[in-house]
Amino acid sequence: MRPERLTLRAFGPFAEEQTIDFTALAGRTMFVISGNTGAGKTTIFDALTFALYGETSGGEREMTDLRSHFARPDVKTEVELEFLLKGERYRVIRQPSQPHPVNKTDYAHEAELARFDGMAWQPLAVKIPEVKQRVQSLLQLDHKQFSQILLLPQNKFRELLMAESKDKLQILKQLFKTEQYGEFQQRLHRKALDLATAIKETKTKQLAKLEELPLEVDWVNQNETTIRSVTDELLASLDETITAAKTVEQQVRQDVNQVSERFRQAEQLEHAFVEHERLSRLEQELAVTLPDITRQANRYEIATRAAAITGRYDAFLSEQQTVVRLETAQTQLTSELTTLQGRLDQITGQAEQLASREQEIRDGARRIDQIETELKQLREQEHLQQKQKSLAEDVARLNPQALLTERETKRAERTRIQAELAALADVSDTQLTLQERRFSLQTLEQKRIEWQRSETERQQLIERGTRVRKEKDEAEAAYAEGRRKERMQLASELAEHLHDGEACPVCGSREHPEPAVKTQLDDVEALHQLYLKAQTAHQELQATYRTIVERKRQLEHDIATLGQEQTLPTELDLIRTEINRLVAAEAEQKQQQDKKRQLEQRLRTLETELETLTSQIDQQLAAQGKLELELARLEALLTKAGEPSASKGVLEQEQQTLQAKQTQYETDRATVDQQKNQLNREVAERQGRLQHITEEATTHVAARTQAKADLEQALSEEHFETLEQFEQARLSRQEMQQLAALLEADRVKRQEVATGLERLKQQINAAARPDLAHLRTLVETAEGRLAEATDQRVGAEKEHIHVKQLIDAWATLQQTIEAEDARYGIIGELARVGVGENAQRMTFETYVQTAYFDEILQAANRHLTEMTSGRFQLERKTEAGKGLKKYGLDLNVFDAYTSQTRHVKTLSGGESFKASLALALGLSEVVQEASGGVSLETMFIDEGFGTLDPESLEQAIETLLSIQASGRMVGIISHVQELKSRVDAKIEVTQGKTGSTIQLVVE
Repeated sequence: MRPERLTLRAFGPFAEEQTIDFTALAGRTMFVISGNTGAGKTTIFDALTFALYGETSGGEREMTDLRSHFARPDVKTEVELEFLLKGERYRVIRQPSQPHPVNKTDYAHEAELARFDGMAWQPLAVKIPEVKQRVQSLLQLDHKQFSQILLLPQNKFRELLMAESKDKLQILKQLFKTEQYGEFQQRLHRKALDLATAIKETKTKQLAKLEELPLEVDWVNQNETTIRSVTDELLASLDETITAAKTVEQQVRQDVNQVSERFRQAEQLEHAFVEHERLSRLEQELAVTLPDITRQANRYEIATRAAAITGRYDAFLSEQQTVVRLETAQTQLTSELTTLQGRLDQITGQAEQLASREQEIRDGARRIDQIETELKQLREQEHLQQKQKSLAEDVARLNPQALLTERETKRAERTRIQAELAALADVSDTQLTLQERRFSLQTLEQKRIEWQRSETERQQLIERGTRVRKEKDEAEAAYAEGRRKERMQLASELAEHLHDGEACPVCGSREHPEPAVKTQLDDVEALHQLYLKAQTAHQELQATYRTIVERKRQLEHDIATLGQEQTLPTELDLIRTEINRLVAAEAEQKQQQDKKRQLEQRLRTLETELETLTSQIDQQLAAQGKLELELARLEALLTKAGEPSASKGVLEQEQQTLQAKQTQYETDRATVDQQKNQLNREVAERQGRLQHITEEATTHVAARTQAKADLEQALSEEHFETLEQFEQARLSRQEMQQLAALLEADRVKRQEVATGLERLKQQINAAARPDLAHLRTLVETAEGRLAEATDQRVGAEKEHIHVKQLIDAWATLQQTIEAEDARYGIIGELARVGVGENAQRMTFETYVQTAYFDEILQAANRHLTEMTSGRFQLERKTEAGKGLKKYGLDLNVFDAYTSQTRHVKTLSGGESFKASLALALGLSEVVQEASGGVSLETMFIDEGFGTLDPESLEQAIETLLSIQASGRMVGIISHVQELKSRVDAKIEVTQGKTGSTIQLVVE
């Protein structure tokens, strides 16, 4: 942050507006602020920090003490700061709460933050909390950190040097953005916990897979080599059982195939006997329908001959229908022509009657024009009379006296409201303080409630965990018992086929003294699902417990952080009591503020209304004179016009009568002309159509005669004696198609029956009919034996697959455990070291911060060596602190004269000043090199040089002058003449009887 322009108005000792244009330094980066004691040098720094944060540089001056006692009452106290940050220009305008020059109501604390976009200042924030938040976000420093890093206030320059580790850690956290390292160490710690839990859960799953195997082995105490050996032997035994079952199954399958083939051949022969019987019955049915099929064939032959002359018959009918249609049209058109001619004669007579009235209509039009002129004169007289009446009413309505009385009433009300406003105090600053504390208390209350809720949930989970663990153990035991019974059942099925002297397919023994017996089986799959469900519930409960514990720890950290920022009660009842008190206080102050705003709004409304009334009174007095002059003029015009010759009503009635006659004449004339023209067109059109139809009829009569002769010749050729006989023989196309399909289907059916009977006689060939029932019984018996052999083989294979899956799953989980163990060996160790479980008890984030701090000390010691001639060196204290106290950034100083290291608090005043200056310069350099979010381009030093001896002063001046090359701006308040003579840019503060003034001098 680099200031460009600082303007003070009625601020501190400065009564008039004073402006410091830092851009006028013309490239110089160091300046001295000089002046007599009490002139206002420190006030310049107060104005700069007040503009940014609403607080003074030393934090000792109240807001009410900032107004200049020299300022005129009508001049507001205000500070305006323009500064440059990362290439962007910003402006802050802030005024403290201060007395009103007239009312007793004080001006409220106001502020505005804006950014210059190249054309104009664009507001970013206008409310006090928003401005404070945006400034802190831009500078990445709060007021305390700003004073410790960029500003060394009078008598407080040792604060950063003497600050505790926790304060330095917070400063470095904001300057170098080390939150990401803290978040990383927490993520790493959580990942290590999750990985340890995952390894434990994987081992539990692995043990569950082994316990499902059909073996009575204490798996918990077995190593990996023993487990692999036992499982390999189990798989080999199951392979031998499967091989024996497959051999038996193959022998039984051959028997089934032989019996099935005999049954298939018998079925084919039985089918031939059944089909021969069906075709014989169908042959008898076709013999009965033969006469009807013969009649349908004859009918189809006659209809075929009739279809040959259908075209000539259709041509004759078409010509006959056309001649009848044309003769009908001739008769209709002749009748229509007679009717139209009669109507035309009637319309011609009406036209002659209308022509005889034409002179009468012209006379009426001339009378209408005369009446219109007389009506125009009457309307002008009526308008003048109405205007005269309206003006008289306007004169009567004007009443300036009533407005004068209303104005006096509102002036009295204004005086009363001003008195009430003077009695009300401004509580905006107090209200803002109450709101901020109430928000902190409400946040603390919410955190406390969440902490209690988390603790309750944790206790409930502990109780529930015992119950869930018991349910998991019971489900696990039930599942193990079910698997044991299942294995016993498989052994009993195998024992049913054992005989003395035959080898057991499992153990190979030829003696079987205690064969397994069948037991009542449980639903093993259901028991397995219950066990998995209980195990999942237990794992989810553990994960939930870890989440709640982590949330509870975070809440405890948040509560402790809130308690560090400000003094707050710790008990929930006390918190709620104070919240209620603050809410009541805010409500009371809000009522007072609402009342004040209402009175101020009413006062503004009264001022507006008084201005409006005064304007209305002046307007009415002027309007009254104008209206009286206009009335006199209208009276003279009406006298000159005189009385009309006839009344307006009589003239309008006569005018309407004449206009109606003329309109009716024009309408009748147009109607008659239109009807006459329409009739002439219709007569001509029908005469033309009649001539065309007569000619067309003559043509079609000749064509009909020729078509009839052709039809009679065709009937004779196809042996139809009469037209009626032909029409009876005709069939439609659909009927012809249906009849043809019927005859063809009958022919095909008779042919198929004859062919089928011949083929079946050859196939049967005197063979005996087979006994299918007996053969089916043989097949079912053989298939039953095959199904039993297959079940035994499938059961053995399923057992082998299940065992193989369990063993493979165990091996996969073993690989997972080995991989997770390897990862945990690295991540677990990193997490342990990262959260502070190391010899130095230092977290990863603190380690990063100490690395930055070491760079700062290295840069600071370069300056301190120059200022102390190599005597002093700042060193970071590396010994671990006691308990949980944060450490790592406490400072010692090495004294080369005594070769001893001691605490920085043992330094004298001048030595402390030099150490503080060196530390501030080092911090600024490292932050700028890191190119972080914080811009430390400016430093302000208030006094401190007076504590130095001449040699130390010279060394300090040389150090400050040497940093000008870096471009950082350094402002110094000092009475030391040597310093003022060495720096050619000065801000001189001159004290006067009417206030101080500021002048920038560049030599």
